Amino acid sequence: MVNKYTYLTIGLTTVLVTVTGYIGVTIGNGGFHHGNGEDTFDYMSQPIAKTTDETESSRKLVEFTKTEFLTREVLKVSDNVYVAIGWALSNSIMIEGDDGIIIIDTTEAPQSMKEIMVEFRKITSKPVLAIMITHFHTDHLIGTSFIINEEKKVFPNTTIEIYTHELTKQLMFGFSDTYDIALKRGLRQLGAILPKNPDARTGAGLGPELRVDTETAFYIPVPTVTFSDRASYTIAGIKFELIYTPGETDDQITIFLPDTKVVFPGDNIYKTFPNLYAIRGSPARNSKRWYQSLDDMRALGGEFLVGSHTRPVEGKDAVYDTLLVYRDGIKYIHDQTVRLLNKGYFPGEIVEQVKLPENLAKHPNLQEHYGSVPWSVKGVFANYIGWFSGDPKDLHPMTQKDRASRMARLVAYGQTRKTTAVEVMLQEAQISHMNSHNHYLLTGKHILSDDKWALELADVVLEIGSLDANLTQVARQIKVSALRAIGVEQISANGRNYYLTYAMEVEYNITIQRTKAARAFVINDSPVYRVLDMLCAKVRGLHCQHNNYTVGLSFTDLNKGYAVSLRNSVCDVMEPVPSNVQFQVHLSTASDTFKSIAAEDLDLDTEVTLGTVKVVSGTVATYKKFLDCFDPINSV
Repeated sequence: MVNKYTYLTIGLTTVLVTVTGYIGVTIGNGGFHHGNGEDTFDYMSQPIAKTTDETESSRKLVEFTKTEFLTREVLKVSDNVYVAIGWALSNSIMIEGDDGIIIIDTTEAPQSMKEIMVEFRKITSKPVLAIMITHFHTDHLIGTSFIINEEKKVFPNTTIEIYTHELTKQLMFGFSDTYDIALKRGLRQLGAILPKNPDARTGAGLGPELRVDTETAFYIPVPTVTFSDRASYTIAGIKFELIYTPGETDDQITIFLPDTKVVFPGDNIYKTFPNLYAIRGSPARNSKRWYQSLDDMRALGGEFLVGSHTRPVEGKDAVYDTLLVYRDGIKYIHDQTVRLLNKGYFPGEIVEQVKLPENLAKHPNLQEHYGSVPWSVKGVFANYIGWFSGDPKDLHPMTQKDRASRMARLVAYGQTRKTTAVEVMLQEAQISHMNSHNHYLLTGKHILSDDKWALELADVVLEIGSLDANLTQVARQIKVSALRAIGVEQISANGRNYYLTYAMEVEYNITIQRTKAARAFVINDSPVYRVLDMLCAKVRGLHCQHNNYTVGLSFTDLNKGYAVSLRNSVCDVMEPVPSNVQFQVHLSTASDTFKSIAAEDLDLDTEVTLGTVKVVSGTVATYKKFLDCFDPINSV
């Protein structure tokens, strides 16, 4: 083996680095080699992949679409509730009252609503007295124009009230601010301009393809009755409760018929993993409010669940379980993303780690036919922290054109070198950074594009890992030096400080975090319910995904008890404790003692021995197994 040496000058320190020639993948000379020894390259004259290519994923999506949406039918849910499925992207629902009917959601096109009303009119000829719109998305309201215009012809003296949440009108018209780009990206997301394969339709994930009819006018109905939190109405002899349940949108409402226990959840649930972030372009949804809204729906005790993008669910247990598994899927993604971002992971790193627990991943209501777990993780991250990943490269990234040209040059350079890929990248990074440094010595100004390229290449080498220690050290030195060069060129104090601090962290292996004592102070100073929430935010991913626990905690000084459950790696705190809960272990103690144990100021075993913690049922060993499913509360 031949040793090669390279020098990198950083400040006043010259580092001698030994680079071994057998690390990484050797890049050979020339292009694609064939058996005759000549370099040849055949260029494609046309694309070879087709939209009709069959894969396992496409077959699953075709079968899902066919089973759920492609049969046009009006289903009778209960004595007076009917849902039209298959005519449009969203369903439309009819409720028949004593002297009139109520329509919930009107699809995305007058033509589809016209076809649906033909079917509804086979059931009843009563006038439409009210239209309830679950939220502002256009696939739930554009068909309103057809209903109003047609009803005027038959019932000219009847007034049709339009019920929405008070935010809906604002969101309906605010949507026009980004209409041009929303239209373009929305049509891409929903596949509206793709050719339809009659024998293998893949639909739009939460319904058949978006209806875009030539006669469609972008009609926005004006709400006439709005509410803020919760309101009750009686229409055509039917009692309604309208409940504000933000989730997929900020104006989402749930409609509930208390007499017949029918729940209409709008778009807060569909038979696919939810869109916690929509790639058509919208603010990331508030996943915490979304799963809390599903909890509010569960509390209604519904016996029928009639969604705007799914087939109805019947039976009290089935409705409860459907809502439960859906909120568990959302809560898991939320909790794990928050847990890992607090540990300092970047979005891409979190995406790599967060996978649904097996029991959730295989559930039919959480298949990723519409929403996506990786997109959702990024949405949760952005909702809490914003667009910036925390990686300094992302503060002022390279332009795509600059990166492309430099990548091409790097490949060409690599083909001239009889060395490894890692060495090529390190040499290119050093050349680029030294070019910037020399320019600084001559002019007093760094070449930022060179330093950004050096930083990217150094990070690639460090990401590979398991390298010779000397190679790793070279990459670290380049990274530190490039970060400093970029940092001192910043006119923003925020940017300068971020780059330079990050460089210091890398150079000296500094970890910035609260001290254990500071975390203990917060734990001891918090209400006990908040400490339990802290615990639930620290589930160790999939570590206990097949373990179910329900732990009882009674606090003698508060005269209050809590149940903490863990199932499918999702933790929940219940207070008051449901009467039917069975505990694997039940402890009784003072709240201050519990918090001090959580803060690691006191030891659990010692407190049990002293009698300040009493085991009401179960064993301490079981409680410790439960705690092993979590990162310690007093940890990052």
